[in-house]
Amino acid sequence: MDEQLIQSVEDLGLSQKEARVYLSNLALGSATVQQIADHSGIKRVTTYVILESLANLGLVSQTSQGKKTFFNAEDPVVLRRLMDKKEQEVNDQKHHFEDILPQLKTLKSLPKEAPGVKFYDTREGIKAMVASFFAAHRQDTQRSLGVSNIDQLFGFFPEFAAAQSNPERVKMKIKSRLIYTSKDGAILKDSDVAKNRESRFVPSQKFPFKGDFNVVGNHIVLLSFSASKPVGITIDSTELADGLTAIFDLAWEAAGQYSKP
Repeated sequence: MDEQLIQSVEDLGLSQKEARVYLSNLALGSATVQQIADHSGIKRVTTYVILESLANLGLVSQTSQGKKTFFNAEDPVVLRRLMDKKEQEVNDQKHHFEDILPQLKTLKSLPKEAPGVKFYDTREGIKAMVASFFAAHRQDTQRSLGVSNIDQLFGFFPEFAAAQSNPERVKMKIKSRLIYTSKDGAILKDSDVAKNRESRFVPSQKFPFKGDFNVVGNHIVLLSFSASKPVGITIDSTELADGLTAIFDLAWEAAGQYSKP
C-alpha cells in the first residue's frame, strides 16, 4: 500500500490505522472484515472496531449477504467532510480564544507575588540593561541607592569614568546616594553636587566590595565584573527592594564616619 497516500489521508483527520483500513476497503471494494484486515495488515478484531468508527464518520457503509457482512468505502469525495469538520473546529477555537482573551490579559496584569528576575551575561546586554533601568525611572521622585566598587564599575563602563557618574542617570535628573570604594580614595567628592549625587567613600581594605548594586523604587540591579564573564541581574520585587533599602540606610549611616572632613 502506498505509504505516502496513507499519510495524506491521515493528514485529513484520520488516525494511521483508520487511513489504512479506509484505503484497503476502497481498493477492495465490497469486502469482509477478514479481507480488509488481510489487505491492511491490521488484526481482524481491531479492523472491525476501526470500520465501526469509519461508519460513524460516514466513510464506510455495510451490507449483508446471507450470514456475511460486507463493508463498502464511500466515494473519496466524502473525505471533504473531514476537512470541513476540522475547519469548523478551528473556527470554533478562534471564537473561543477571542472570548477568553480579555480574561487572559487580566491575569497577565495581576500583581505577582514571585519577583521578576532577568539575567544578562554579555557586555552589550548589561549596558543596555543599565540604560533601560534608569530610563524606566525617568519620572520617579525616589533616588537611586547604590553600593559599588567604583574601580570595577569605571573599568567596565569607560563612559562612566569619563563623566564621573552614570551620564544617563544625570541626564534623567535621578538623584543618587552612593557608597563606594576606590584604590584612589574619595575621588567622587568634588563632583557630587554637579552630578546630583551624595557619595560616601569607605576603605576597600576594610570593606572589599565586588561589583555594584542599585535600588530605585521596587527595582534592583546587581552587577558582577570580577568573574570571567560579566553578569547582570535585575529583580522586580517590592519586598526585596525594601529590604535592601533598609540595609543601605544602615550602611549609609555607618559610612558617615569615613566621610567626615
